[in-house]
Amino acid sequence: MNPEIFKTTTPTVSVPNRPHIHDGVLGALHALSGLTLNTNKATEQDGLSFKTNYEPVSGQTGLILTLSVKSEKGVDLCGPLEMKFDMNLKDMKMHANGFQSWSQAKEMGCDDRIQKIRSTVAWYTQFHLQGDYDYFEHTGEKGQIHSSSYTHFRDIKNNLTFIGSLAEDSGYTYFKCDFSANTFTIHKDAAGKTLKPNQEIDLIKVLILHGNDQESQIWDTYASYFKDERSISGDDNPERHVNGWTSWYYYYGDVSEEIVMKNLNAIIERKYPINIFQIDDGFQTAIGDWLSINNKFPNGMKNLVSKISKHGIKAGLWLAPYAIGFNSRIVKEHPDWILKEENDSRKMLVAGPNWGGFYALDLYNEGAREYLRDVFNTVLNKWGFDMVKLDFLFAAAMIPRLGKTRGEIMWDAVNFLREIIGPTKIILGCGVPLAPSWRKVDYCRIGSDVAPWWEDTKLKMLHVRERVSTANSLVSTLNRWAMSDRMFGNDPDVMILRSKSNKLKPDEKYTLCTVNNILGALVFISDDVSEYTEAEHMLYSATFPKVQAKVKSVIEFREELYCIHFHVHHTKDTVYQYTTYVNLSGEKQSIYLPAADKDTHLYFATDNDMHTDDPDTKEYLFYQPSTVAHLKPHETKTFKHIPPPGTIHLMGTTGHIVPGTEIENITKGGESVTVDFMPTRIRTTKVLLGVGNYQEKNSAGGLTVNGKPAVYESFAISGQDRSKVYAAVIQQ
Repeated sequence: MNPEIFKTTTPTVSVPNRPHIHDGVLGALHALSGLTLNTNKATEQDGLSFKTNYEPVSGQTGLILTLSVKSEKGVDLCGPLEMKFDMNLKDMKMHANGFQSWSQAKEMGCDDRIQKIRSTVAWYTQFHLQGDYDYFEHTGEKGQIHSSSYTHFRDIKNNLTFIGSLAEDSGYTYFKCDFSANTFTIHKDAAGKTLKPNQEIDLIKVLILHGNDQESQIWDTYASYFKDERSISGDDNPERHVNGWTSWYYYYGDVSEEIVMKNLNAIIERKYPINIFQIDDGFQTAIGDWLSINNKFPNGMKNLVSKISKHGIKAGLWLAPYAIGFNSRIVKEHPDWILKEENDSRKMLVAGPNWGGFYALDLYNEGAREYLRDVFNTVLNKWGFDMVKLDFLFAAAMIPRLGKTRGEIMWDAVNFLREIIGPTKIILGCGVPLAPSWRKVDYCRIGSDVAPWWEDTKLKMLHVRERVSTANSLVSTLNRWAMSDRMFGNDPDVMILRSKSNKLKPDEKYTLCTVNNILGALVFISDDVSEYTEAEHMLYSATFPKVQAKVKSVIEFREELYCIHFHVHHTKDTVYQYTTYVNLSGEKQSIYLPAADKDTHLYFATDNDMHTDDPDTKEYLFYQPSTVAHLKPHETKTFKHIPPPGTIHLMGTTGHIVPGTEIENITKGGESVTVDFMPTRIRTTKVLLGVGNYQEKNSAGGLTVNGKPAVYESFAISGQDRSKVYAAVIQQ
């Protein structure tokens, strides 16, 4: 699908809800349906003027499409505006990005459908409030797919056409396709937008780019259109990749000062080099009363921060700044700060079901704004927290008002938070539409909450896209990977590695651990590490140092079976290539490894068996290209690409989930080799070195490694029954 198709097909525009005009006496225009637009020339009807413009993108196959709207007398838009194109969608997959952090994102095709939460379920659970179910139609029809803020179309040859909004500050943009009708529609949630007399705005503005196997480069370009306001700025900043601990997924609201100190001390005792230690929900007396600390924290928050900080660890705190609990002091003392329902100014707007239900703080109320300024000044400057996790942010923009759309309000809400928090403190966003957060927050959740179980089959059947589920979270992590580093550091949610209170099986825990570390920038655990078994310590230790993967592509090449291509800069001049296969299906899968090329002669494999105290010794470590490997249900395997024989090569290691990440440098001088380890490597590892022709026995007889005579071991190669790898091995 070439971007030029947007110029060669004649679009139509529709405004299905009758807008109100400003003419002294309130009147209403007719709804517009299928108005044909002229390129670079205004099309007028009933006092509204529409103009399309196509601007080429320098140096790339792409263009910027703009639809500007102007009203002679001024107008209140009462609903969406749609721009429709005819398009050949045969054999395409469309990326369907969900509304906010927790809403599922994945590629979908002509046989898929996106269904609304059933009305009885919505009424009983109020789960619909967490999404866009109430104001954007989820048709449930086969082949009718939609995506929020951006999308792409991909064919079987990995030709990708990307369409991303550049005007989310004027309202939420959706992209709809109908595979049966071969139509593509840009839908603008313009409800509530007021245009002043003769005011002209770019209501729709999208970047359209095309390339083959160039998803990373396309996202690099897209990100460049957004101002970088992150405290951890730049797209390749190594400081963004961190490990941490959070209280939520073990203790939930029962966290206490005693629990916090117990877990901090356990991490310090085991010498886990984490970067951030975060206290989650449960410290406050009520949701919204953020400065009222409950009696579970008798020594206050400043005292805790000092105990965390003295270990060189950043302290983080969870807040939900736009959520106000029903039983909070804020509701009783400042009811004017609470957002009211659209059609009843006396009734407070319910924004979600959590904690028995909560209201939304009115972003534009000056008293509420001053309250939030005081909260963040206290948390960050008086208590001394380095990071804040800001949750349930969608609550700020439940309804359009004050001449602004929902998306415009959400944009204001995130901007206000960055303004009052300041340019140097770290923000982790959560429960937020993603585009308004791009390059403003340092980290952002990009999937649903994980759970100590694989899937919630009941909520899946009831079409809850925001459901708490490890499988649901992983799907979004695998489909939103390209945002990480460019837009913010992806937070794929926590790893749950413990045995206690956890139904995840070993392969499921390993998959969660591996995918989150490769595709995430911020990776927390939420376990009490003092309760870990030796195998659990082995797996957690194998995540240090945090891998900094440069991902080229993530493709679902078979249903629920994903392939991740990435590389890691080992040194300035050395790059290691990897391919990771992820099986989210409940069936055993056979995969076919890529063919050999100038950089790949063999593969070294690692999976859960390598990171346990009871490994399966029958598993092959080395694989021939173009051969078959097998994945168990919910299993993940990572393959390090091994170059053809040369002077010296790192063949593989056993101490990290991404083999070689624990190695800082390998140098060869004469007959000696020195292997230096990363300072944050904490697990004993076996290092396999290929010297000369590593498929010939004892090819370098007098070699020493780290001052000791090299010890060679032989390893069978899957797919080459009679061939072996002969590697010099050290364990350290």
